[in-house]
Amino acid sequence: MINDWIDVYKYREFLKNSVSKDLRTRYRGSVFGFLWTFLNPLLMLMVYSVLFSIVVRMQVDNYPLFLFSTLLSWNFFSNSILSGSSVIVGSGNLIKKIYFPHEILPISVVMGGLVNYIYGLVILIPALSLYGYYPNVYYFYLPLILLIQVVLTLAITFLVSSLTVFFRDLEHMLVIIVNALFYLSGVLFPLSTVPEKARWLFYYNPIAMIMAAYRDVFYFNKMPDMISLLVIGLFSLVLLVISQRIFAKLKFRFIEEI
Repeated sequence: MINDWIDVYKYREFLKNSVSKDLRTRYRGSVFGFLWTFLNPLLMLMVYSVLFSIVVRMQVDNYPLFLFSTLLSWNFFSNSILSGSSVIVGSGNLIKKIYFPHEILPISVVMGGLVNYIYGLVILIPALSLYGYYPNVYYFYLPLILLIQVVLTLAITFLVSSLTVFFRDLEHMLVIIVNALFYLSGVLFPLSTVPEKARWLFYYNPIAMIMAAYRDVFYFNKMPDMISLLVIGLFSLVLLVISQRIFAKLKFRFIEEI
């Protein structure tokens, strides 16, 4: 396993170029180009502000910001999983032509999503400040929360990207699974509104606990649950080790199956 990561490090320029290429081609041909990285979260905030302030009224103070404080993080997670599921299959020609550590492909998907998320914070944090939710000392926990999310997202992306090569239906199944998970991750509502008997569905959902941690920092201005974060961090790290080993076992058969 260590040798695999050393190999990835040796090809770090290739990884950097892959992430850069993905970001450039994502908005190729559009008028605003890379500016869409900032426009997307801004337009989302405007839409949700109108929808949940005028059309549908939620019993939560500043609900658009309540929602937006976790929506960017959820989009990072879901887009990485869905894009990562097809990254190996979609890069068949590249895999057949040149050698490089195949781990770079799912890593580049997650890193590209991470860059987009960080740019999204340029919109989120000023929007929160505009409504009185100013940056505070608890923002120092954000790097830890984000690191745990990256590890968990990368672990799942390793797994689904390798398995989709052999089970193509998984790519379509993931759309349904991720959409269902959206409603079980507490993005749309506070966990306090969930009936007591059903809360275990959220408490045993790592991504739900990560979303809650983001909301604690951004919206509630309080310290996240550190015990939950440490447990999820350990779980994510173990899952990453297992997923990467499965990926390493299967990658030698990618050329045959693509």
